[in-house]
Amino acid sequence: MTHYNTFSQEIYTAKRSILHFSTKLSAGMQKPHQKFFLDMNYGLAKSNSVRLSDIARSLEEPIDTIQTIKRLASKLETFDEEPLFMENYKNIIRPQFEKQDNLVIVDNSEVVKPYSYKTEALGKVRDGSTGQIEKGYWTTNMIGVTKNKKHPIPMYSHLYSSEEDGFISSNEETYKGLREIQQILEEKQATFVMDREYDNVQMMKHILHQRDHFVIRLKKNRNILYQNKPLNVRALALRRKGKIAFRTEIKGTTYHLKVSHIQVELPSLKGQKLTMVVVYGYGKDPMVLLTTKEVKKKEEVLSILKAYITRWRIEEMFRVQKSEFGLEDMRVRSLKKMNLMLFFVAAMITFMSMKIEKGNVFFAAVLYQARAIKAKEKIKMYLYRFLAGMKAILNRDSHGISHFKYLEKRRGRQLVFQL
Repeated sequence: MTHYNTFSQEIYTAKRSILHFSTKLSAGMQKPHQKFFLDMNYGLAKSNSVRLSDIARSLEEPIDTIQTIKRLASKLETFDEEPLFMENYKNIIRPQFEKQDNLVIVDNSEVVKPYSYKTEALGKVRDGSTGQIEKGYWTTNMIGVTKNKKHPIPMYSHLYSSEEDGFISSNEETYKGLREIQQILEEKQATFVMDREYDNVQMMKHILHQRDHFVIRLKKNRNILYQNKPLNVRALALRRKGKIAFRTEIKGTTYHLKVSHIQVELPSLKGQKLTMVVVYGYGKDPMVLLTTKEVKKKEEVLSILKAYITRWRIEEMFRVQKSEFGLEDMRVRSLKKMNLMLFFVAAMITFMSMKIEKGNVFFAAVLYQARAIKAKEKIKMYLYRFLAGMKAILNRDSHGISHFKYLEKRRGRQLVFQL
């Protein structure tokens, strides 16, 4: 009886959490759209899958599953309240970014669709796991991280193709995201953390125009100005052997690093003071970062390095999207449906990250249900276990989510007598 009561409480708490999150996400929408959001969030949490067939089965509706699939597919295509749900989502995540200067990690990822033929504007992408050119789409992604546990909060996610109407460039897709971040942060600043593919002057100028900061990993063949003399980045970096020692752990591996910094300029940004941070210990050649941040103290140098190290959180988020939710296995054909599905996955990751950040009794109960996953314990990344724990709890539920909304409403309408 005790086990039954515990499971019932966990199911109730999990469903209530999803209901409250969905209610905030769909606030002000038409009732059919509110139900659709609740179904999608619950379905993703229970099935860990973006397949509409898996989501439909997880809803436990007393009708033919085919009908549920058709209803969800229709809602994905006809949904027309994008501005409202984006505003609701911004309101949910905005309290996570209260600092005057907020870290925002930027990266592209690919959605490989090698067996697709009829999906809209199907383009070509480079598969990051094989290096081969495949059919698929690109996604532009920007995330913040939670204050204490540093878990990802997606701030901007957009799927696009070079074959779609109106496509300009991948840089333009990034600029759209940068402008969205401005709207989320309002009067606050961002420090955008980027890898080598973003090492171009136009990107830097755009960020500077927004009065934000950047930390960008430089390509070794770039030339830079040091004491008004042009030098190759690698040649200049090799002059600095690293005076500051720093020990860090990334994905379970410990690194002993040596760090130095140099004040430099770029030929195309004359007059703009920049700092080059040189890091030894990741490989044979030093890693080189360029930032708009002024660096004078040891702590300021290390803060730049720590900002870049945080970038691996977005890589983990990509793994969660693809390995845990099966993002590349989407069975929808239009760009609109794919982007909406990408949003639901991003929203579910935000839901989990916010629950992980709280670290309350419910968080402990969910992790306990995923206790079999021990390989990830070295990595302080709880998304995998939280996702598995939620699935384990909800798989014991045979009623679905539709009736729960009405039960909660009835609970809220109970008469209360003041004593």
